[in-house]
Amino acid sequence: MVIDFNGKLAVVTGAAGGIGIVCAKTLLESGAKVAVVDANEEATKQAVESLKAVGEVKGYVVDLSNPDSIAPLVTKIREEMGEISVLVQAAGLLRGKPGLEVTPDDWNLMLNVNARGLFFMMQQVVAQSMQNIGGGSIVNFASMAGIRGMHPPMCSAHYSASKGAVVATTMQGAVEWASLGVRVNAVAPGGVLTPAMQKMGFPPEVVEPVPLKKLSDPQDIANAVTFLSSDAAAMITGQTLIVDGGSSVVGY
Repeated sequence: MVIDFNGKLAVVTGAAGGIGIVCAKTLLESGAKVAVVDANEEATKQAVESLKAVGEVKGYVVDLSNPDSIAPLVTKIREEMGEISVLVQAAGLLRGKPGLEVTPDDWNLMLNVNARGLFFMMQQVVAQSMQNIGGGSIVNFASMAGIRGMHPPMCSAHYSASKGAVVATTMQGAVEWASLGVRVNAVAPGGVLTPAMQKMGFPPEVVEPVPLKKLSDPQDIANAVTFLSSDAAAMITGQTLIVDGGSSVVGY
């Protein structure tokens, strides 16, 4: 099996760091052009600079929690880089907090970024680009927190709700846009050793239930994303691929 994105443009949100930048690099290595989208201007500049040696890449700074910014962003990317064949949505917030402490502002911010921004990005990419080129592939970032309950501070009610929304939106998008040739899938990582998560710290009880006895590396997630984005996954749509070392299948 050869995965080749030669001549295709991939848009990766949240691509200035964490899992997102690894996804961008892996897609570049597979032949894609990549638009790096992130809210952090300085981090975006640094990411683009670090990725230039790998392939054609351009950075775009935007706050995806503002729905009015999304349509102009997609238009600009198309004008500057071409039609969009792949959309990877790694942008998101993770702010653990006990449910009794979550405020309406906490809730709204989390849902605005992780769910609302994700949907309207999908909508605009399909409307402006994918439906005009015969289709494309969208891979959203869900989480195990959107599939089952998890203990704070690693996760929280508003985070879990936002990721559950991603799972549902992924299925609905797959059904609605299949006739346009658009596939929509998601990945649901378990614990991943990103710099941000390493700062939070993983207690031993997080690793112990994992059958493989380790947490994922960002590259593990990027590999899954690249597969789902590619023609090798041509008959896969509406699915959420769990990448958690098997922890979700462990019983008592």
